[in-house]
Parts: sequence; C-alpha cells; structure tokens
Amino acid sequence: MLLHALKHVRRAVAVYIDHGLVAEARDWVRHCSAVADAVGVPIVRRSVHVDAEGSREGAARAARYGVWRALLKRGDVLVLGHHADDQAETRVWQLLTGREPGGMPAERPLGAGRLVRPLLGIRRREILDYAERHGLQWIEDPSNADLTIDRNRIRHQVMPRLEARHPGALERLAAPRRPPAERLALLPSVDVDERNVEAWLLAGGLPVSATAIAEIRRQNTAARDRNPRVHLVPGVDAWRYAGAWHCVRERDSPTLGESLTAGQDLELSTGALAWRPGARGLPAGLALSLRFRAGGERLRPDGRNVTKTVKALFQEAHVAPWHRSGWPLLYADDRLVAVPGLAVATEAAVDDGLEPRWSPVGALRSASA
Repeated sequence: MLLHALKHVRRAVAVYIDHGLVAEARDWVRHCSAVADAVGVPIVRRSVHVDAEGSREGAARAARYGVWRALLKRGDVLVLGHHADDQAETRVWQLLTGREPGGMPAERPLGAGRLVRPLLGIRRREILDYAERHGLQWIEDPSNADLTIDRNRIRHQVMPRLEARHPGALERLAAPRRPPAERLALLPSVDVDERNVEAWLLAGGLPVSATAIAEIRRQNTAARDRNPRVHLVPGVDAWRYAGAWHCVRERDSPTLGESLTAGQDLELSTGALAWRPGARGLPAGLALSLRFRAGGERLRPDGRNVTKTVKALFQEAHVAPWHRSGWPLLYADDRLVAVPGLAVATEAAVDDGLEPRWSPVGALRSASA
C-alpha cells in the first residue's frame, strides 16, 4: 500500500532486504519486484547475514538498519509502513519490558538521511481497505503467527482483550505525542490527479476527508497560473504551486516593527535572517526596520536598470506563495533597501557590503511525477 501511495513521488526507490531466514524469500523478492515494476518504481535488492546467536529479531533489525544507513545519501528519506496498530503494540511491549513507552518516532535521522513513518495515524484495517479498493496483492509473513515472538503474542492475545474491555484503547495507545499538524507536514509534495489524491492524504497520516478530496480534485482543474489553497485540518493547508500540491503548516503571524542593524542575525516565527559578505551589499551597522508585505512595494535591484515590485521578485525567484507573507522587507529611513535573498536596492548598495539572506521555516522540496 505504501509503495502504491508514494509511486508519484519523483525518484522513489523500493528496497527489498533478504534476511536469509525463510525458504519463501525467493518468492517474496519476485513478488516485490513485480509490484515495483507495476507501479514504475525501481527496486534495490540486498541480502544480509543474521547472526543465529542471541535475539534473531534484534539481529535482523540491526542488519537491515545497516543496509538502510549505507543506502541513504544526504537529503534522502526512508519511508516505512508502520501503522497505528504497530505503534500501540510497540508501546504495550515497551511497558511490559520496563522501557519508556514512547513508541516509534514518526521521524528521526538515519545515516546521512532521515527515516519517516507517515502511517502511524492509520489503522491496519484502513490499510487493508485501501489495498482491497485498489486491487493490490500482498503476502502475509508466516512468522507473524508465531506466538513465541513477544510482539505476536501482544498482537493476537493481549490487544484483542484490551480492546474488548476498553473500547478505543488501541487508538489511545497509538495517539501521536506530537501535534497532528507536525505529523501531517511530512507529506511530500506531489503532482496530484484523480488517481492518487486519496493515496497522498493517506500517506501523510491524514484521516481521509471526502470534502478535502473533492475540493482538491475540483481545484486541480483550475488554471495552471493559479495557486489554490485547501484547508485540510486545523493548522495544515494544501497549496497547489508550480504544478504540484504541497502540504503546509500554518505559521504564527510575523512580528511587526522589528528594529535591527545590517549584520544582525534574527530568528522569527517565519524563518531566519542571516548575513554574508558580498561584492555589493548594505553597509555594516546600517540602522534598519523590518516590515512585511502590504502590497505595491518596489525597488531598483542593484545591477539592474529597472524598478521591480516585490511581487515580481518573488515570482522571478519562484518563492512559494505560503512563504511570501512572512518574508521580511528591510527599510532604512522609510525606504525599501533590501528583500533578503532576492535584491538589494541600488541606491543603498556599497562595495564589500553585507548581503541579507532569508531561510523560511518549512521550506519544502517538490516531488512531482
């Protein structure tokens, strides 16, 4: 299901790891290769040796994590399919074995990249429903029925009794410890069409809303130069921009009337302002005030013989629309002298000055089909 949901993410790659523990492994790799081929995703196959001494589960886990660390490059993301039932079972297992019941993290660093688990808010039955609706084929690992394994005993014997005695126990045990807005913002940016809008929302752990799906589909037919916005849940919106849909967290309103001097770094709710030496820039120590767009602002960028509006500078630099309202403008004596990262006004620029740079919070990489 996860591979099907993520097949429209650009440069997606499936990874199959053979632990060498079961005779059915050859059938499994053929099945996984066929599924990857069917959705148009390349597959990487690796075999590992699992030490027979000690915990076989622990040794297998260590071996596959070693493979993942070796494969991940800077900027890569490993996406795993653990779901809400897995999370609840993990927390019960942690409690019973004297561990802190923190569960599995939704994301964490791994090697040079990151590991994410976008389905932790989705129940096993929802995933099965999705697979059946889309005609997906899957293989059940026979070891999942082995009751000598702690996690299987918890799944087959403990959890049903807990749920029977305390309805809703599994959802409460699986509940994320971070706000849903943060979890949902892990959604990749994608080209969304009629086939994959539901998969895109599910992959972000979002309870699928028929209203949101219908609105995204409707807005997807809007003119390509429009940037429609669809509200998903409190704190999270979907924006269409540059041919792809992006999941974006709402940010606090920018601070108004901030005073600073050229060369002074600043952290705001919408991003970070920093400075670097440049061939041309603002004089060090220049008294500045920080403002945000009201509309109609313009300046003549240094090195250009034409006055540009801030809106035009944003468009030229492909600044996403959700970043624009929180992008700072620097003024000196009520004159716009810089749009950090985009332009310094020619009348304010000096040789060997300081260039203001802006890093918006939550900048997203696009991943289109």
